[in-house]
Amino acid sequence: MSKAVQTNQREVAVEVFRKPAAIIAIVPANRPLTVTARKAYNVMGRMAQRVGDTGDAGYAAPLKSILRGLGADSNAAASLKRYLGEMMTTKVDWRRLSLGDAPLDGAPGEAGERLLIFTLVSQVELYKVGRDNWVRWWYPPAIRQQMTDPDRWAQISLETVARLGTYAAVALYEICVRYKTTGRTARQHWSWWVPVLRGSDQAKQREWRKIKSELVVPAIREINEISEIEITLVEHKEPDGVHLQFEVRPRERRPAAAGSEQPVDVALVTRALGLGLAERDVDALEERFGGEAVAHALELLARHLSGGTPVPDRLSHLKWILHGIADKTPRRPAVPATPAEVAYAPRLPLPAALGEPAAPWQSIQEFATVFEALPKEAQGRWLDELRRWVIERGVATPLMVRRIDSGDWRSPVVLAWLQRLFTERGEP
Repeated sequence: MSKAVQTNQREVAVEVFRKPAAIIAIVPANRPLTVTARKAYNVMGRMAQRVGDTGDAGYAAPLKSILRGLGADSNAAASLKRYLGEMMTTKVDWRRLSLGDAPLDGAPGEAGERLLIFTLVSQVELYKVGRDNWVRWWYPPAIRQQMTDPDRWAQISLETVARLGTYAAVALYEICVRYKTTGRTARQHWSWWVPVLRGSDQAKQREWRKIKSELVVPAIREINEISEIEITLVEHKEPDGVHLQFEVRPRERRPAAAGSEQPVDVALVTRALGLGLAERDVDALEERFGGEAVAHALELLARHLSGGTPVPDRLSHLKWILHGIADKTPRRPAVPATPAEVAYAPRLPLPAALGEPAAPWQSIQEFATVFEALPKEAQGRWLDELRRWVIERGVATPLMVRRIDSGDWRSPVVLAWLQRLFTERGEP
C-alpha cells in the first residue's frame, strides 16, 4: 500500500470543517456513539479535507494533533484509541435532512425507499514515528468522496464543537448551523429528532414533553450560550403528533470563550469506566444532569463501593444518586446554617438521655415510638431530610429511596438510618 498522506501536526481548533450534509443526521444502529468520538471524527474529517482525495493511501496524523483539535490534552491518547474503535465498529443509518439531499453514494432513490448503512471509518492503523503515536485511517467508499469534496455541507466550527459538552448539543448544532442562511430547519416529527440527538436508536421511547425538557431544551440552551448561532424551537401540532423545526439566526458577536475552549473531560470518562460503567451511559446522564452533578455522583458511588457495600447494578445506583442531587434543595453546607435555615429545620422532642454520650434510645422500638408521636407533616419533613442525607453520604440504595419516598419509615432499614440521623444531628 502506498504511503499515506500525512497532515500537518499544527492543527488548531478554530478551523471550519465542511461537514457533508449527508452525514450530519446519522443514527448509530448497533451501538450508541459517544460525544467525544463524534468530536474526534469531525477533527479527522477536517484533516482529510486539507489534503484532498488520496485514493487508497488513506489519511494520517499524530494522535496529539487530533486531541488538540477536539480540546483534550495529550494524556488522553489511550482514550482516543477507544474512540477510533467506536468509529470502526459503529454502524450508522443515513437520515435525509432536506428533500434535496442525495444519499452519500449518489445513487437515485426517493426518501424512505433506500436504507444506507455504513461505518464511520473502514480501517485504522496505529504506529509510531519517532516517539510520537500516529494514526492512519481510511473511509468506506460511501463516505470517502463526500468527506473530501462534499456537494452540500454545513460550516462546522471545530472551536464551537470542542466547547459543547453533550452529544445532543453537538448534533443539534451541526444540523442547525447548516441553515444559518435560510433561517429554519426542515420540519420533522419529534420521533425523527430523538435518535439523531441522542446518538442511539436503542433508548426506550418516552413522552415528547419529557424528551423536550430533558434533551432538547438543555441542548438549545448550551448552543445559545456558546456558539455563533442562536436557535429557537418551533412546535407544530399535527394529527400524528408534534412536528419540530428550529429557527436559526447568526449572532452578530460570538460569545466569549471561557479561556480558549473547554477541554474534553476524559478523566470523568476514565473514572466511570473504572467503576464498571459504560461511557455511553455516562454521556446520557451528563446530558440530563450536567457534568458537575455526574462527577459528584461518581465520587459518591466510588465512596460507597470502597466501603465494601455490594452494589449489583451500579448504573441504577448512580441514577438514584443523581435523582437525589437533582431533587433536593442545596446541599447541607459546610458553613454554619443561617438563622432562617435553623428556624425552618424540623424539630423533634428528644428524650433527656440525648445529652449523654451513650445512644439516645436504648432500642429501635423506643425510637419508633417517639417518631410515631410526631405530626405527619413533621415526619414527612424528616423523611425528606433523610433522603437527602443518605444520598449525600453515598449509602442510599434504590430500594431504600423507594421506601423513603413512599413514607414507609417503619422499614427496618429506613428506621435504623432515621435513628442514626437523629443521633448525628444532636438537635434535629
